[in-house]
Amino acid sequence: MQNLRTLLSPLRVFDAVCRAKGVSRAAHLLHVTPGAVSQQIKQLEVGLGVQLFQKSGRRIELTAVGERLAHRVSDAFGRLHDALDDLADNQREKRLRLKVTPSLAIRWLVPRLHGFYAHHPDIALEIATIAMADDVQLEGADCAIRHGMGEWADVELDHLFDDEFLPVCAPSLAGQLQAPQDLLHANLLHSMLRLQAWPLWFGSAGLAPPPRQRGITLANAALCYQAAADGLGVAMAQRAYVENDLRIGRLVVAVDHVARTELGYYLVCDPVKATTTPVRLFRDWIRSVR
Repeated sequence: MQNLRTLLSPLRVFDAVCRAKGVSRAAHLLHVTPGAVSQQIKQLEVGLGVQLFQKSGRRIELTAVGERLAHRVSDAFGRLHDALDDLADNQREKRLRLKVTPSLAIRWLVPRLHGFYAHHPDIALEIATIAMADDVQLEGADCAIRHGMGEWADVELDHLFDDEFLPVCAPSLAGQLQAPQDLLHANLLHSMLRLQAWPLWFGSAGLAPPPRQRGITLANAALCYQAAADGLGVAMAQRAYVENDLRIGRLVVAVDHVARTELGYYLVCDPVKATTTPVRLFRDWIRSVR
């Protein structure tokens, strides 16, 4: 058998043919002609002294020996790729770029980040805020937190939490509110980014919303929760965003009714980047805190 180093190029071509399931498609992937691919396969067969492919009509198929070699070569190139990735990761700054809405960043992500940095202080995290989480794109980011049903075929995803809406207010206001209909006359706090939250909640309680938008409209949910804690009115809250406030008594549930939807929040990332060290570690961590 020839020296391994002389067979590395033919082995790379062989792996491409196996992955592409054809000479022409492999040639396209490698940016060479089909003739050049066939020549490299012939060189490999001569060097190894075995037949790797056989014709089946107009197609070629791996022989039994070719099948065994294909698995070994794929595994070897995979391990070599991982080794080079690890080396590159150790040499460059470990950076993770994330897109989220302001309210999710303030109310859910940032309060939990100390746990991530306790284990991975060497990863530089960049958090960019976006106006809406519906179908947010990944351009300029490694990951994003997207709102929807989780039916995106072009990304890898991790489910974080589902929509659960409940009205919250300061403890001083809670005694005035007993049933859903009491909120029809309350001072309501509205988020510009989720103006349908109150109509959704009233509808789930079997009530029509007030005929006009009562109360105060603020830029985002985080401001609504602050206004509610200050006694300015009742905010419609995403449960995941106010769990800590409810636990310590800064906010209380105004009326015990929860509105749910089929939507949720998901961490999404490009499949190509999913195996990079910063993304992999961040996904492992976020699964543990969701």
